[in-house]
Amino acid sequence: MQSELRDTRGRGRRVIAMLLAAMMLAGLLAPVGLQSVSAQDDLSIQTRVMVLHASPDLGKVEVHINYEEELDEFEYGDQSDWIDFQPGGARVTITADRAGFNYAVFDAVYPAPAGDDYYVIITDALVLAGVFDKSAVPDGGARVQIVQASVALPAVNVEATGANVSFATQLAYGRTSESQAIPAGTYDIAVTLADTGEEAVTQTGVALDGNSSNVLVIMGEPGDDDHPLEVRTLVNTTTEDGGTPTP
Repeated sequence: MQSELRDTRGRGRRVIAMLLAAMMLAGLLAPVGLQSVSAQDDLSIQTRVMVLHASPDLGKVEVHINYEEELDEFEYGDQSDWIDFQPGGARVTITADRAGFNYAVFDAVYPAPAGDDYYVIITDALVLAGVFDKSAVPDGGARVQIVQASVALPAVNVEATGANVSFATQLAYGRTSESQAIPAGTYDIAVTLADTGEEAVTQTGVALDGNSSNVLVIMGEPGDDDHPLEVRTLVNTTTEDGGTPTP
């Protein structure tokens, strides 16, 4: 009887030990499983980018994102549609589109959290990247940021003429202004040299829709008929005040 009791106790201890070991293993594997699920969730969230070619001197290029060619024979002034890509660390490679060897002119990795909408602006000396602010705009207005992408211009001031709205002061090449919200409408955007007040370019009839996020890009070269100074608009929608995404 005592022998049977000892055997029963021994089997019970072995079962308990096996259960404890299984529980410990499950605890160790749980974070890995959660990370895997989280990574899969990230991949299911739409993440995208819009590309603008604003380099007068670069010529045709190819744009690769995470080693996939997304744009071919992409020329000055071209603006892409939205490009979906895998979030996380996005590798952007730009190669010169030439007969023969297409050498790389830019290669960098950007942190790219899932669910954001990004823009990439190719300029003469830099590739300027940013993220659209899609949060709600008060009273259904328009959000505006200025990117100075013309290497040929000194620092500039940018305002909406006739509306008493200043978007940027002393904005040098490669810099991006703070964003601000204004009433939706159509504006004339004036770019003047910060030091002298001389007019560089005025873009008339710039439509800024309600519930929109707008990146106004200064691009081109003074006195260049092939690449004249202009203000190009990159636009995205925002959420409405109630948090409902716009179409």
